[in-house]
Amino acid sequence: MTLREAAALLRAAGIPDAMMEARLLFSRLGGLPEASLYGSDPALADDLISPYVRRRAAREPMAYILGEQGFYRESYLVSPDVLIPREDTEMLVDHAVRALPAGARFADLCTGSGCIALSVLNNTENTTALAAELSEGALAVARKNAERLSLSARVEFLRSDVLSERFHALLAERAPFDAVLSNPPYIPEEVYRTLAPEIFYEPESAFVGAEGGMAFYRVLLPRLLPLIKEGGFVGFEIGFDQADRMRALAARCGASAEILPDLSGNARVAILRRL
Repeated sequence: MTLREAAALLRAAGIPDAMMEARLLFSRLGGLPEASLYGSDPALADDLISPYVRRRAAREPMAYILGEQGFYRESYLVSPDVLIPREDTEMLVDHAVRALPAGARFADLCTGSGCIALSVLNNTENTTALAAELSEGALAVARKNAERLSLSARVEFLRSDVLSERFHALLAERAPFDAVLSNPPYIPEEVYRTLAPEIFYEPESAFVGAEGGMAFYRVLLPRLLPLIKEGGFVGFEIGFDQADRMRALAARCGASAEILPDLSGNARVAILRRL
């Protein structure tokens, strides 16, 4: 299969950046420098390249095909057990990296691949983290990522339902924290069903939140605020249309809500502090 043939198959499958993605596959699978793929039409053996082109044409996410995804300043192993790290979530990480003092201890709830906790650890001094996740498959991926980044000694992984009373008791035993971070499921069911085909390869439980996407925030915020040190914060990734509801929830819980916009100007991160 040639590069142009691969791009044509991807284009026919409705993939907008078909040639770019074809170049990526040829580079990674054929060991070809990406720069050499511009203005040329190399060929790779069908048994080497075709299965991967077919997977991408079926709209399987590229990150799952390649087995990893770049995020913040790191690269993470991914599998269908975990949500693929996204650029939007880097905002939450960047705020934590800038806000946490040296030696801070924080928690990351719904850790998935571990990308939030591990990127914060990897870019801060002498910090430690508790990373909680219900899925054993996701925790296995997160542990591998911690090992890759030589961070295993600085993170405690905990398998638990973060909405449960048992987890709250376990978290309280480890309190206080300088921060609690989370990218919980926050997409309403009716919105989830309209998303791009690639989304449905990822764990639905990592996307869909009840109560219009607010269920996790409603349960977690009042439990988390008492566990935060003076001057600390709770940081949530939120949906673009959830800022007003997050402010109202914060007010009911006796907290302030600073809403940080993404590069498109949409609400993306809520930083919540006790008043």
